[in-house]
Amino acid sequence: VEQIVDVPCPQVQQEIVHVPKVIPQERIIQQTVEQVVEVPVPMTQEEVVHVPTVVNQHRHHHVQVDQTVHVPVPQVQEEIIHVPKIIPQERIIQQTVEQVVEVPVPMTQEEVVHVPKVVTQERNHHHHVEE
Repeated sequence: VEQIVDVPCPQVQQEIVHVPKVIPQERIIQQTVEQVVEVPVPMTQEEVVHVPTVVNQHRHHHVQVDQTVHVPVPQVQEEIIHVPKIIPQERIIQQTVEQVVEVPVPMTQEEVVHVPKVVTQERNHHHHVEE
């Protein structure tokens, strides 16, 4: 009789791990520094000075002189104008108006009627006589 048996056997597992190498470096850090310094500045002051100027002017002498001036006078002229008088008049205006009106008209209709004709006929009566 054959029998299969599991026998544990030791296994070796290998893993390669990369470890980074640490290299020290020098760093230069720059920082901006602000400093307020008061520096004296020479100041100039401005002054406005008004200097009067001398202006030479000619003087006018007024002398009175008489002068005759002709002033036109408006003249009035009369004119008679005849204006026609407007007299209102009453006028009678007649306007013809056309109107279409539908009026019912009695219509005659022809109908053929067959009337039997009465014809009088003489009838012969036959009597059977027995012998």
